[in-house]
Amino acid sequence: MSLMTAIEIATRAHSGMWRDEQPALPYVTHVIEVVLNLRHVGQVTDLEMLCAAALHDTVETDSLSVGDIEKWFGSKVAALVSELTRDEPSAIEIANLSKDEIWQLRADKLVSEISGMSAQAQVIKLADRLANVREAHRTKKGKKLKRYLGQTKQILSVVPRERNKFLWDAIHRELRKK
Repeated sequence: MSLMTAIEIATRAHSGMWRDEQPALPYVTHVIEVVLNLRHVGQVTDLEMLCAAALHDTVETDSLSVGDIEKWFGSKVAALVSELTRDEPSAIEIANLSKDEIWQLRADKLVSEISGMSAQAQVIKLADRLANVREAHRTKKGKKLKRYLGQTKQILSVVPRERNKFLWDAIHRELRKK
């Protein structure tokens, strides 16, 4: 198992995908930021967690299956990626809902999923959220930014600071930025 291999696979899986920034950056830059947050901010050296961080969005984009990840990286990495993969509302669940109601349903599901994650998956999620909050400050304005930061506060309320005080505190600092 190699972190470089995980990053190479994530690069291929996210090929053609872009972040919201202007100018837009390739999506894999987010993956690398999450790995760097986990390693350097969170001080995590566990190779399986770092590989899972690199692969955390590959199943959501339908590029890979959990089975693929298990075959290449083992059951622990696959289990972490599975936990980190969002369960999106079904078409039936969102039928007749406004955009705001759909956003709230997705937000509530996300917070619920995070509260049920293993400690290691929650730490990876903190590294992911730190990257996303930093980007939100650059790309979201007004109501969208306020909503996103509120959701982030909910996440911090369900993930104990003791999971990883370095990542938790870094997110908390980002929440205080104007």
